[in-house]
Amino acid sequence: MKISLSIFGFMIVLLATVSVAWPSSNSIRANTVSLNIQDATTGQSIPSTMHGVILETNINRGDDGGLYAELIYNRAFQERSRSLDGWASYGSGSINLVTDQPLSSALPAQLKFSLASTSTAVAGFMNFGFNGMKVEAQTYNSSFFYKPLAGASVAGGKLTIGLKDSNSQITYGSATVDVSSVAAGSWVNFISLIVVPSAAPSAKNYFFVEFPAGSKGDFEFNLISCLPPTYNGRINGARKDIAQAFADLKPGFIRLPGGNDLEGPSIPERFIWNETLGPLQSRPGRRGSWIGYNTEGFGIIELMTFAEDIGASPVLAVYAGYSLNGSSVPKDELQPYIDEVINEIDFLTAPAIGNRMGALRAHFGRSEPFVIKYVEIGNEDWFSPGGTYSYRWPAFYNALSQRFPNITFIATANGNFKTPPAQDDHDYQVPQFFIQNFRRYETVSRTGPKVLIGEFSVVNDDDAHMNNPLESDRLLYPSVRSAVAESVYRIGFERNSDIVIGGCYAPVLENHNYVQWTPNLILFNTSMVVRSTSYLAQQIIGQNLGNLYLNSTASNGTIAHEKVQRGEEGDGKLGNLYFVATKNTGSNTLIIKFANVDPNDITVNTQIQGSSASSTGTIYILSAGSGVDPATVFNTLETPNAASIKTAPVSVSNGQLSVTIPSWGVAVVTVPL
Repeated sequence: MKISLSIFGFMIVLLATVSVAWPSSNSIRANTVSLNIQDATTGQSIPSTMHGVILETNINRGDDGGLYAELIYNRAFQERSRSLDGWASYGSGSINLVTDQPLSSALPAQLKFSLASTSTAVAGFMNFGFNGMKVEAQTYNSSFFYKPLAGASVAGGKLTIGLKDSNSQITYGSATVDVSSVAAGSWVNFISLIVVPSAAPSAKNYFFVEFPAGSKGDFEFNLISCLPPTYNGRINGARKDIAQAFADLKPGFIRLPGGNDLEGPSIPERFIWNETLGPLQSRPGRRGSWIGYNTEGFGIIELMTFAEDIGASPVLAVYAGYSLNGSSVPKDELQPYIDEVINEIDFLTAPAIGNRMGALRAHFGRSEPFVIKYVEIGNEDWFSPGGTYSYRWPAFYNALSQRFPNITFIATANGNFKTPPAQDDHDYQVPQFFIQNFRRYETVSRTGPKVLIGEFSVVNDDDAHMNNPLESDRLLYPSVRSAVAESVYRIGFERNSDIVIGGCYAPVLENHNYVQWTPNLILFNTSMVVRSTSYLAQQIIGQNLGNLYLNSTASNGTIAHEKVQRGEEGDGKLGNLYFVATKNTGSNTLIIKFANVDPNDITVNTQIQGSSASSTGTIYILSAGSGVDPATVFNTLETPNAASIKTAPVSVSNGQLSVTIPSWGVAVVTVPL
């Protein structure tokens, strides 16, 4: 049937054959395929940005409670419109939320701990973290701001902070903090190290602040923090295991701060870059677009530094005058928002000497400019009522492109304006959509905009829901079937690398205890990280990236290689087998990528034309396994390794090799030439 489907703002027309079962083999499929590859040293290049990631802040608590390593939940009492959520007292003390004489204008509420009379035993308060705390044998950095009120006293002048099990039976590590010199009514910051010699057996632990017996009075606290060692040892940095999962993808780019949270629930609650700078007590944070409150502890400098740490080129998303409540900045009021973006890009990219914003960046500890090649103006602006992007894009683009001519600017919607340099496509769909749209970017005009596929994923494994994939029967986790279908789409990206900047699965992060959207690429809780089937597929595809596209043709006897035409059967696909051949010219390595959506295994006999190479290569395979329905295999917290990457050697003789691609499998072959 012919359907017209709006893919998040960019209209396409396609012929769709909806199937609720595995795709059947068609009349030209055979179980054995002949593949010819033309080796080359020049030709269509493949950008390093081809396979990337998005850091969509806030959703599923992907940053606070996730990538951001902070263990303390509600550390500045901003959650739930200012509250003590996540905090509790013990012993004879009590806690209340107060706003008198705050720590800063950015953090206007604080916890008051009260001992109405002299305590006869220890008393204090505790925080349970983001559904627990993983306690390992390492040193934790803890800090807090403290203010005693008039008449208050701490027996012996020392507090104890530390980490305990949920039954309060085991103290895994602690530190004493001498507060004896603090004058009544004065805020003082204390920084301590908590050494934990032995790991806790579970994440059912809490952080505590404890007063000795004999203490009395009222005491106030704010910005109570506890961080484990972070990725690359960054101050105020990333949780190591989640960051490593990002890095292991070897992403070519990272889109940040990505998604709806850039726009915010309202215009005042948008991502305001300069309110994410400097000391944490100066960062007011803002209401999250999906859940809770954004502390902005992982601010713009932390985000950009993280991009560098994982080797990804940033695709910087900037606010473009539209927020999620449907409000758009009027045309005649845009200039301050344009200036805000100019200052942001200057801050990140200008030299530290001779530029006001560059000097400000150096003041905050980063003298070297960040390298930014791509800037996306807005996010999903097709949602804006009245098509306001038609005046917002030109206003932003004209000013920014003149100021920053070496940056490629990306539009997020169509509009009544001149063709943009690049556009962002978003696709949340069923497997058959991605399979049937394998050639989507072959039909895109080469004189038109470049394309970033800034968000895509299979969200529903039932192909019958192609017209409404988000409405019902959503996947909780990526399956092997969904991962293979997405890989078909990715192979199409590489084949069209002259027009495609790159693509990334979305969303990436899911704290399993705080879920607003499924499925996601990386699943985690307090204790562990799970790499989904879609993650594994991207990993073998992205880690093995060529920089040169090679012509290749497939045949099974019904068509000769020399008869294969560009865009026709045998070019990029043959029946239910999809493929691309590329070359890493630096290492002189041939890379062949396959996605098989057939119910049968397919053997591929490959000839590298004009090559007499004899060597041993490697094949990386993701599949559900023989006879297993790929729609039933997921990596979860309970079954984190239900699917995994299998590797095997591949023998190459006189430029010939043979591999078998399993049914509903993804395979990547690397061969030294």
